[in-house]
Amino acid sequence: MELSNLQFKVHHKPGNSMGHVDGLSRLPMDTVAALSMRDLLNPEDTVEDVLPTSVGELAGAGNGLGLGIERADGHVDDECPDQPNEVASGAPTGDTPLTLVDRFGLDFDQFVQAQQEVPWVKALVGFLLDGALPLDPFLRATIVKMGSRYVVLNGLLMRKVHLPARVGPAQSLTVPVVPLPYIETVLHYCHADVLSSHLGLTKTLEKVRRHAFWPGWRKDVTEYVRKCTRCGIGKGSRPWQAGQMQRMPVADLSGPFSMLVVDAVGPLPETERGNKYILVFVDYFTRWAEAFAVLRLDSVTFVEVMVNGVVARHGVPSRLLSDNGRNFTSEVAKSFYQTLGIKKLYGSAYHPQTQGLVERFNGTLMGMLKMHVSEAQTDWDLYLPRVLFAYRTAYHEALGDSPFFSLYGRDPVMPLDVAFLNLGKKWKSNEVAAYRRELYRTLRDSRHLVERQLLKAQDRHQRRLSDRVVVQFEVGAPVWVYQLFRKKRVESRTKKLAFAWHGPYRVVGKVNENAYRIDIPTHPDKTVTVNVNRLKKFRGRWTRPFMDEVPE
Repeated sequence: MELSNLQFKVHHKPGNSMGHVDGLSRLPMDTVAALSMRDLLNPEDTVEDVLPTSVGELAGAGNGLGLGIERADGHVDDECPDQPNEVASGAPTGDTPLTLVDRFGLDFDQFVQAQQEVPWVKALVGFLLDGALPLDPFLRATIVKMGSRYVVLNGLLMRKVHLPARVGPAQSLTVPVVPLPYIETVLHYCHADVLSSHLGLTKTLEKVRRHAFWPGWRKDVTEYVRKCTRCGIGKGSRPWQAGQMQRMPVADLSGPFSMLVVDAVGPLPETERGNKYILVFVDYFTRWAEAFAVLRLDSVTFVEVMVNGVVARHGVPSRLLSDNGRNFTSEVAKSFYQTLGIKKLYGSAYHPQTQGLVERFNGTLMGMLKMHVSEAQTDWDLYLPRVLFAYRTAYHEALGDSPFFSLYGRDPVMPLDVAFLNLGKKWKSNEVAAYRRELYRTLRDSRHLVERQLLKAQDRHQRRLSDRVVVQFEVGAPVWVYQLFRKKRVESRTKKLAFAWHGPYRVVGKVNENAYRIDIPTHPDKTVTVNVNRLKKFRGRWTRPFMDEVPE
């Protein structure tokens, strides 16, 4: 009788389209209380205040799903009221647009089952479909709070994602909640797959945000990108600003030619006298440079030049610094060092800054030679002695004077002096002793002057390098090592497509603040000294052992 006063239409709904008609009796009793949604709300609240009655605009603007929207009381509001309501529990039909599960080739039923194995996901699905709530007070409050941000589509829990406006209005999407077994698969497709191509962190975050959600996804994406092995070897420029300046202890230099640095320049165009290389020696104390044109750079040539050109003129140095070239590290060279009592020092591989003094001189020497050589460039060895004289007698900023004066305690008589000023002096025999005493005082004062100037130069250089970053590595830690690309003759590889970082290798020892010894797996008995500006930390490989967080 009461119904006769109302206007209504009766529609028959088959049982197979009813969905979860009695969800409370079908969920485990230890997770769901026998309370309805309305029992938990304040009297002035309604179900519609907690969850939106419809997200039709969300579905339409996001990915065009056009599916029914579940409410907390188990009913379904459709975007189109004339269409029947359906909440499918199986895989999507042919009319349903593809989701992340379909795009990545995942098994839909297994994906849904994996979702249901996550406690908070199972509780949230029960709440959205049937209004059921868990017994745990914290989980119950969290489910009620976050329920409006989720929706169940075809049995799959989806997260609502709101994107900022670009051209038109703001866009909204629904993305699946990814259970633990599938997180790494999603990360792979969004970062490491060929259609993602190892793009950077910002682009990977945006791609994941548009396709998936799980608690802590931003942190996982960040760690996955940081620890990506392919990105580790293929990205990142050489950290030139790493490492602090290492000062050469001036007090350890006992005087001129106590420490030399040697290097080689070439190959250059072969001269008529058969020379192709320049062997260079520079004194750390006076900046005096010796350079010899040679045909070869083998160990025998190096030893002969050093004995006849350096030792025979300036004496045996206490220390000799060089790179790791074979002519400086061979058994012949080692025997030579041992015979003369020379302490041999080696710079880090691919780090010419260790021999910065001679490397800088090499550039200056080439710049001076190019001003005089012929167009054929086959006469450079003829000008070598004269440009050396020009360098030795020129003002040196680090010394505050010329290398010639720093070594001899006097200035040379220049051709200009003889031609125009006639400064030649006729010495008398009784003046030799006085000159010797004066020369001694001059040399003593010049040594002190050189020491002070070298310290000032180091201070200036250190101020210029104040932006250097201190980098430290633990012994035993894995690291990437930067290696310069070297193309072999028979290879067609190009530097643009080659990896610059190799490894990971393990740190076996610390040489100083700027250099470490690295173990080479292919040569267990060999270690290599590497400067910190060729090292970067190996971040490890991404792992996510468990998924126990409840999203906010």
